[in-house]
Amino acid sequence: MQNEVVDLEQEFAAIEKEIADFEEQRAQCLALLRSLAEQEDMANGVFRHEEIHAAKQEKLRLDFEIQFRKGRMSRMRYASE
Repeated sequence: MQNEVVDLEQEFAAIEKEIADFEEQRAQCLALLRSLAEQEDMANGVFRHEEIHAAKQEKLRLDFEIQFRKGRMSRMRYASE
């Protein structure tokens, strides 16, 4: 039983690190989105719609990865009770 608790704590720590990494990537992605939006100049024909779309897709992927891992931790906590 003691080993299971230690293993669970180690797994939680690893998942929390993954979440922190994804959150950092998400923050960078949001900064990129803001930058791309600022670069657009419709009057002069400067459009960044492809890059903006790709960045939004990446943000959605990162959101999913974060939520998936949080759900995984929740399921693990529930199963350990």
